[in-house]
Amino acid sequence: MPPADASGAALPRCAEHPDVPAEGICGRCGGFFCAGCASRVLGAVYCAACAALPEVNYLETFRLKLWGRRDTWAWFLGLGALLTLAPGLTLLASGDALPGAFLLACSAVGVGCFFGQRWARAGLLVLPAGLGLLGLVLREPLLLVPALFLLGMGASVHQDPRHKLFHRVPLPDGVLLRLWNRHENNPLALVGLQLGLYGVFFPLFAPLALGLGLTALRRVNPEARPPIGRRGQALAAMGLGVGALVLWVWLWPRFTVLLGELLGTG
Repeated sequence: MPPADASGAALPRCAEHPDVPAEGICGRCGGFFCAGCASRVLGAVYCAACAALPEVNYLETFRLKLWGRRDTWAWFLGLGALLTLAPGLTLLASGDALPGAFLLACSAVGVGCFFGQRWARAGLLVLPAGLGLLGLVLREPLLLVPALFLLGMGASVHQDPRHKLFHRVPLPDGVLLRLWNRHENNPLALVGLQLGLYGVFFPLFAPLALGLGLTALRRVNPEARPPIGRRGQALAAMGLGVGALVLWVWLWPRFTVLLGELLGTG
């Protein structure tokens, strides 16, 4: 066989298409793939089979988990809709048409947000803006105060990434990654940090913070897929746990003496 054929036969081939020369190696399984099988996920290149795995494309798995699923804001707005419905009807029946109509409009927007209607998201901004405009037209500056408050709250809900996923609004990968870090990335570290802060005031939380921080630290693995981070928070939880224990060991005898003196004086 000619040398050219031998060198051609030695060329790596795509695992899925043996007749096509390989153009890369999968970052997970190490298999060869051609240009048609290459899939880029979060900056790395994988074969088609590995790219479809939930642990590889973990952001897409996270997005699908929350896609169309009600968040806290949806429940809050739905409850607010129920609370404003009766007052709105009462005001409307008593002749106060303007405040009654506004409360009923708020109730409608709340119901729409609860059921994931796109128009209701726009209503979160339109209603407060309309209230402020009405205050300017009627020369009632006091209406601007609730209008600005509701506008700030509405803008916060409107731009909340978790609420956007409930309304099936696509998110950029960077925003989705920050949301994943907040909810899914080594949550024990964050819980341990919170308990460490509580442990400064309530000693029973200090050993829990130390234990959770140690557990979270042992889980940290930036090379895993998905990566497990929050090393700093885990260390901070351990530090707060130890510091709170030392503080209370030093403080408790003095606190007991002071409490005894106060009770004895009483």
